[in-house]
Amino acid sequence: MEHLVEDAGHGDVRAFERLIEPHTARLYRLAAAMVGPEEARDVTQETLVSAWKELHRLKRPDRLEPWLRSILMNRARNVLRTRRRHPAIRFDLLAGHADRLVHEPMSGLPVHWAVEDALADLGPDQRAVVVLHYLADLPLRQVAATLGCARAQSSPVCTRRSAP
Repeated sequence: MEHLVEDAGHGDVRAFERLIEPHTARLYRLAAAMVGPEEARDVTQETLVSAWKELHRLKRPDRLEPWLRSILMNRARNVLRTRRRHPAIRFDLLAGHADRLVHEPMSGLPVHWAVEDALADLGPDQRAVVVLHYLADLPLRQVAATLGCARAQSSPVCTRRSAP
């Protein structure tokens, strides 16, 4: 893998594609859980573009997947924050009026789960913790590392780490 990272870092697009291909499906699933299927493709693509541009910052090639996941989660949280600041209004053209304000990323899914309602009430940071831990099945230690958080020993609450 190190040679792929090195080749991709020198501009080899094929090496980059081989490097990220095993991770794209998992990244897309995380994005869909965070922002919904409508924007998951864009968030995943933005993540990969950012990774391409910043590949020189990857110091440990064996940490590629957690690094990609961190980039994706930051992108997804930014999308959610933007949505909360600028909610969209959907119009039901058949009824001729606004359907409702859209805050919940997963509202377009045909099946509504109780989990969706709970996730809708969470802020972007809390939602990221729930998605990574319960949907991506990551241990809390990896969740904290992915999100750049410090975790209190007795509590799974993620708090922002202060800059050194």
